[in-house]
Amino acid sequence: MERNPEEKPSIKLRPVQELYNPASKLTIRPKTSGLYKHQPHVVFAEAYGVGLTMDVFQPLENSNGYGIIDVVSNGWFSDRHQLIQHMGLGVYDVLCKQGYCVFALSPGSIQIFNGMQMIRNVQAGIQYILSHTEQFGIHKKQLGIMGISAGGHLAINALFQEPKFIGSLPSEKKPFYKHVPVIALFCSPTDLLSFYSLSSLPFDIKEILNRLARKKTFLEEELNLPPTELETNLRELSPIYFPMEKIENPPSVLLFHGTKDMIVPFLQSENFYKKIKTLQWDCELIIKKNAPHIWKEMSIDFEYLGKWFLRRLNA
Repeated sequence: MERNPEEKPSIKLRPVQELYNPASKLTIRPKTSGLYKHQPHVVFAEAYGVGLTMDVFQPLENSNGYGIIDVVSNGWFSDRHQLIQHMGLGVYDVLCKQGYCVFALSPGSIQIFNGMQMIRNVQAGIQYILSHTEQFGIHKKQLGIMGISAGGHLAINALFQEPKFIGSLPSEKKPFYKHVPVIALFCSPTDLLSFYSLSSLPFDIKEILNRLARKKTFLEEELNLPPTELETNLRELSPIYFPMEKIENPPSVLLFHGTKDMIVPFLQSENFYKKIKTLQWDCELIIKKNAPHIWKEMSIDFEYLGKWFLRRLNA
């Protein structure tokens, strides 16, 4: 997409009124250089009569023809505040400058959806993008996907959980990692069983994991699942327990994690990296020494991610 010198970047932080937004407090200012055309609230699916949306960031010039999905979720909550924080961290500035079209996909929040439903929501978003590549200026059918914290957990689950295809949208019915061959996870949980069992885990995170593991939505009585059922459900949502040895031509996996992460332990990424490395996957773990759960200089890592993705997408 060629940039019109007279065109001013249009950044729509809050295009509509926000209701019921308990998910996060804004801790990172939404500073941006606006190196993109911003299209907010693109509806990609409907659930319980409510639209599931993504914001689309298209580069103003020098498009490389590839798209990256950013699954926007923190603590399995997703609202406008989460998107603004990703904007403030530089996700869209950096990747659009490199020529990517970026899809900031909201998978829904734990108040409405359980874990598997949010994974299905991400899969629906992937399928929608694959069915509208020309509309968004993506001339190459392969995508990358990324996520920070819970967003990364949902992103990798979406690639490996059994795909559910929407009948009204055309799509090749093959695993999503065949369409999305590169993934980056930032400080994401990969083993919910060990995560849940941490003695230092705050009560509110345990309550979130209980909500994540429930099979039916809206039923508060399901927040007290029997231990065996809770274990089964958390295992089902844990990438480290996937039968990855059966996967042919697996995706490339890039991991980032801070060693001083007090929310999601560094071991969550380290153990997952060791497992897929043993299986000879193309993978890399970037260790951020003494970094907390989210670090403000993450834009450097987004630059590395974009270059790392491009080498593999072009291969």
